[in-house]
Amino acid sequence: MKIIKHNICSAVRKCCRIPAFSQCLRVIRNICLVIAIFHLSLPSGTFAQNIDAYTVKAVFLERFTRFVEWPPEAAIDDKLQPFIIAVIGKNPFGTKLDTIYSTRKIRDKKVKIIYISNVNEIVGCHLLFVSKSEKNELHKIISFTRDKPILTIGDAKGFAENGGLMNFYTLDNLIRFEVNEKAVRESGLSMSYLLLKTARIVKPGEVSQ
Repeated sequence: MKIIKHNICSAVRKCCRIPAFSQCLRVIRNICLVIAIFHLSLPSGTFAQNIDAYTVKAVFLERFTRFVEWPPEAAIDDKLQPFIIAVIGKNPFGTKLDTIYSTRKIRDKKVKIIYISNVNEIVGCHLLFVSKSEKNELHKIISFTRDKPILTIGDAKGFAENGGLMNFYTLDNLIRFEVNEKAVRESGLSMSYLLLKTARIVKPGEVSQ
């Protein structure tokens, strides 16, 4: 029995020294990290008693940024400049964004929340939440942001299919999200494969990992 135990331990130690095995372990750890980060995706009936959907979505915005890389011109590494979240159209969050991000940072940067109504005001933001009220202006918004490093997020049916980068949707009473890979590539942002594995993909394409 001791010999068998010794052989098993020896085999495990040898496997851990194999690059492919170590890489596999890193992937498993990363997947576990993603699950932990997105643990707020709970049945709506569970969180509805204590927390509403837009509070969950407000928290998800920060979660998403952990798996997205902005190009140098976005100055994400400049800690003296705030991370700017813009909401265009009718604000569905109420005071939730201001409350949550008054103390919480994104990418180790202070967060500035702005509420806008005009496409021209989008300039300078890192993340843009597009309200359902902007349905008739969606084409104009997408055309304006298409080639810019702005993480566009919505929660209206068809938002991602029409060029938005990420979109919340509900399935089986779960808040989930989808990603338009083609739109991500065109924006100049890079999105981790870990985030893509967690999302429903619309219009698949090659995306930087």
